[in-house]
Amino acid sequence: MKAKWLFSFLFLLALARGWWVASSQISPQEAYYWMCAGRLATGFFDGPAGTALLVRAFGEGFEFARMFWPVMGFLTGWAGWMFLRRVYDEGAAGWAVVLLNVLPVFNRASVEVGPLMPSLGLAMTGLVLARVAWDGRRAAWLGAGLALALALMFRYEVALLVLGLVVAVGVSRRHRSDAPWLAGVVVLAAAALWPPLAWNASLEWIPILRGTWRSAIGFDPGRMAASFQELVTAFSIPVACLIAAGLVVLMRSARLHARAGFIAALCLPAWLWCGAALYTGGDAIPAAWLGFLPLAGFVVAAAWKRSSARIAVLAAILLAAVFSALSFRNDDWKSLASEMAMAARDLPAAEQSGFFIAEDPGLAAILGYHFPHHAGPPPVFVPESPDISSQFGLWPSYADFVEDAAPANEYFTEEKGANPYVGRHAVYVGKDLPQTISAAFTEVVPVKSVLAPDGRQLTIYLCLGYETLPL
Repeated sequence: MKAKWLFSFLFLLALARGWWVASSQISPQEAYYWMCAGRLATGFFDGPAGTALLVRAFGEGFEFARMFWPVMGFLTGWAGWMFLRRVYDEGAAGWAVVLLNVLPVFNRASVEVGPLMPSLGLAMTGLVLARVAWDGRRAAWLGAGLALALALMFRYEVALLVLGLVVAVGVSRRHRSDAPWLAGVVVLAAAALWPPLAWNASLEWIPILRGTWRSAIGFDPGRMAASFQELVTAFSIPVACLIAAGLVVLMRSARLHARAGFIAALCLPAWLWCGAALYTGGDAIPAAWLGFLPLAGFVVAAAWKRSSARIAVLAAILLAAVFSALSFRNDDWKSLASEMAMAARDLPAAEQSGFFIAEDPGLAAILGYHFPHHAGPPPVFVPESPDISSQFGLWPSYADFVEDAAPANEYFTEEKGANPYVGRHAVYVGKDLPQTISAAFTEVVPVKSVLAPDGRQLTIYLCLGYETLPL
């Protein structure tokens, strides 16, 4: 495929994605990153701070920030083509990029604010420069290190590509002299990782582990099946089968061909991590996402030598495009926010205004986006919990006590705090009514059952007279 045809294809796709962004409402994930952008930190439960920083860089215009993601989709595809063209040829590189652009996960990441697209775009830029350095211009290693370090500000898994470059240089006798330059890449990557890892360490590694060491290495067939289904759905069934077959062929070809050996060494850490994530039932998509395009280039280059394999690739592209088209949804979350606001009108009159609670961070974020917001506590809270399981656990909550010089109780004179939400009413929405809600209010009354845009059946409750949870 010639460069001008690929450029036109990517440009038209970017226009179509931009139109979709302009005509669609924001998603819960986007609302969550919007909230994170207003409450910056060196790390977040969902990864490094890069996405929140990027959204914050656009200022108050979140709609304008959303339009940058289709642009990044275009730039990522072009950077991937430049990388694969240096490894193979324009034809294989072009069709591999087309295969990338028809994936459901890629199309969703091109129209939805999140870390996947900037991490892949910067990672591909780093690999382009790494390949330039591989071909003899060693100073390009520093540019590769800088691009990969920036990518690490969005996803921790980019470190797997850095490790892959180390493996590729280590197994190649010809390029072992590049080791001092590659050390600079590792240093830059470590410098980018240090702030979020220090933030995780300050919270005793709870955000990054998402549980205990035992749960991190334990085997749960149900979680594994769910993780595998999520991965296959993200890449579509035909492409998942194609890539699985290509991975087997790549490992067999790595010893015989230098280009296959480079791709195998580069992608091996990412695919091993993907396998480990599947085993533990974790999120395997980011690792597979970063290791996809180099492997796709190998698959297309190998398939173009045989007509039957070429037909299989073209069929996978066509079917994946159909899956992508079916995966697009424009959910109307604003109507649910209106239902919550109407329910709040039924709250009894009180000196202080009521507040809102939603069952999970995504729901709280999307509802909060549609309510008037200002600095301070989130517009919509999540239920109080002794465990910190999301960024909401680090933000101000209705369960927090604030300093007060006067004792809160005459029998507890050493208690110098007071809760400003005590006695106030709230509106709660969720699939189930948790004990942390029913026990913290004097009365909880179901008002209405509503169908959420994502298909969940939710119930809106009026929660009267907050008293804090009993000890």
